Amino acid sequence: MKNRAGVVGAKGLAPFLTEVIAAHPPVRLHLVGHSFGARVVSHVLTGLPDQDSRVQAVTLLQGAFSHFAFADLLPFDAARKGALAGLLKRIDGPLVVCFSEHDDAVGRFYPLASLASGEDAAAGQDRFYRWGAMGHDGAQGVSARLDQRQPAGPGAPYRFEKGKAVNIDASEVVRNGRPPSGVHSDILHPELTWVVLAAGRIV
Repeated sequence: MKNRAGVVGAKGLAPFLTEVIAAHPPVRLHLVGHSFGARVVSHVLTGLPDQDSRVQAVTLLQGAFSHFAFADLLPFDAARKGALAGLLKRIDGPLVVCFSEHDDAVGRFYPLASLASGEDAAAGQDRFYRWGAMGHDGAQGVSARLDQRQPAGPGAPYRFEKGKAVNIDASEVVRNGRPPSGVHSDILHPELTWVVLAAGRIV
């Protein structure tokens, strides 16, 4: 599923959005994805024209892919890069990564699956760090700024910058859920809605 998500983003959604941009030049895109959908929208960046990105922001909610995906250098192998290294420049706004320490799907099971398949670049501090996912501790290896989850509303500004990554610790709200998805799908919160709207400069 993870590999398929990348292919769908790069070979399916990216060409479609390129056509939309060509047909409607003023259009601005804000890409939002949850779980493997976060990988889909991230891989859209690989298929967009270098010279004219219309992506206003990319917001990832409990992303189920490697937290080193955007890293220019992998901390455990300086000869390799993340699968999406260098693509932050195609975002005319921030890369926003919301994560929760309570999400076992990406904090425990994803690293085990990545370890078993040997995928650590497109896929440290603890035994799972090399194999970790965005949704557990945010984007790594990109000098990402860390913000705490704030209340919804205009009084909660985030420090978003063009072409920069921001990790938002949403552990205080993304913490409940029943099997099979558990905490991983606990994303329907006003605070996260505000993050999406603020990142895209919609509010």
